[in-house]
Amino acid sequence: MYLIDIFRKNVKYYRFMKEYSQEKLGELSGLSTHYISDIEQGKYSPSIPTIECIAKSLQIEPYLLFIANPKADQLSSRVDIHRKNKKL
Repeated sequence: MYLIDIFRKNVKYYRFMKEYSQEKLGELSGLSTHYISDIEQGKYSPSIPTIECIAKSLQIEPYLLFIANPKADQLSSRVDIHRKNKKL
């Protein structure tokens, strides 16, 4: 798996675990909702400062966004943050 795929899945996973919408993560990070969506789809490879900003907004260490996470692979392409499966 490519590093960008691990990153994008982890952004979505940690956002889901915090119960943040893309809009909420965008507000907290100062990024647009559209850009968050594009990151999660793997359309963009964000800069290091942007990665740090996203991690800070998710209240995690940036390196966690680059570690393969089997739980992140379990998320469907569209997730409902209001129906979070606590087993993830």
